[in-house]
Amino acid sequence: MNLKTFNIKEFLLYSVPVMLVDLAIHIGIFEWLLKIFVFTDQVDFVLTRPRSLYFLVVGFIIAMVLVPIRFYYRGYTWKRLVVRAFYQCLITLGILALSVQVLFSSFAGKFFLQEGIASVVLITLWHTVFRALILSARRRGRNKIHVVIVGENEDAGRLADTFSTMADYADYKLVATFCEDLPAVEDYLKHNKVHQLYCSLNPALKTETVNNIIRTCENLFIDFFYVPNMDGYLHRSMNFSQLGPMTVMKLREEPLSNPLNAAVKRTFDIVLSALFLVTVYPIVWCFVAIGTSLSSPGPILFKQKRTGYKGKPFTMYKFRSMRVNADADRLQATADDPRKTKFGDFLRRSSIDELPQFINVLKGDMSIIGPRPHMELHTDMYTKLVDEYLVRHMVKPGLTGWAQVNGCRGETKTTDAMADRVRYDIWYIENWSVALDFKIFFMTIAQILGGDKQAY
Repeated sequence: MNLKTFNIKEFLLYSVPVMLVDLAIHIGIFEWLLKIFVFTDQVDFVLTRPRSLYFLVVGFIIAMVLVPIRFYYRGYTWKRLVVRAFYQCLITLGILALSVQVLFSSFAGKFFLQEGIASVVLITLWHTVFRALILSARRRGRNKIHVVIVGENEDAGRLADTFSTMADYADYKLVATFCEDLPAVEDYLKHNKVHQLYCSLNPALKTETVNNIIRTCENLFIDFFYVPNMDGYLHRSMNFSQLGPMTVMKLREEPLSNPLNAAVKRTFDIVLSALFLVTVYPIVWCFVAIGTSLSSPGPILFKQKRTGYKGKPFTMYKFRSMRVNADADRLQATADDPRKTKFGDFLRRSSIDELPQFINVLKGDMSIIGPRPHMELHTDMYTKLVDEYLVRHMVKPGLTGWAQVNGCRGETKTTDAMADRVRYDIWYIENWSVALDFKIFFMTIAQILGGDKQAY
């Protein structure tokens, strides 16, 4: 349920000043470092030119577009605040560093590291203080959203519990609840401060009552929300839209169905996979080729048909970690799988065996972040056993995904384990964002460095 309310006054009073201060912090740290930093390479002095400041400002603007600040949103958690500040700084300085590197062949790594650390710390502190001021004002009763609920069914009860118990909606104040007593509702709305009304009455059975409540809300400038009874539907987070004069419901909204979002994600895939394949991958290939050749006879790369975007099969690449066997396209790897070589076991535990899939990413078969692709045999099997299993193929499969960083990695021993993975994959599809992809990317790195027990 998304109850975020946009307020132009809050946007102007909160977000605009924060963005201006953020930019001032970036520029201030940049200029301060230029005064005290000692460049060891003559070419790095390009950072002292005015054009470098231009790249910094451009990077900041792009970061604000990709990872916008929404201090006026209800339910804006402290964790999200810190993560967004980090991603904004990463994008800002990443664009600056990339621009200077491409145009002037200069990369003052230590300078950018110090700039990044200082920016993240100061901007996070500034955001934390500013957010605390917002919450303090709301706790004192300023700018709270006063809510009324009409209806006494299960949906109305769940909604009341949401406002009363969930910390994300503490800025909403439930001031009154009614069954279907129209005179009482109208009297309360006219003589009390109310911002939003949520109605769970069935409009087909209570047409006149619901219409009267709507008219009262419109006359008093109160936002009216209808709470439909979604019990019995396969999916509860449906989206309403207009088709001519008709209102229709879509089962789910996928952010990546937006061409702009898809283009942003594809650009990220191409840039990162290309950089990896021309820098790190050749070195890894030589190391793996020697180890694999010594461990067992056979090819270096293992190729397997997997189910991809919209159910289309593609050939996925991995470094071979097992002896050549007849069950490769039928059985998943287990913890003590006798087919694995000792070197192959190392490749799996370190996730090095997955690195050739950057080739799949560059080709367009896969994305860096997305649901993991399964063998065609398992796709056929789980399609019959797990509801909404094929939904996970509405986006390109990935090297890593939301399910993997939430513990759903490796062998799926039960149907329930696969159902959990599907649930995480569908959540990712419905909630995709650039920030979420960055989050999964860094969570994956942390998972690999920390030693994932499910990597076998």
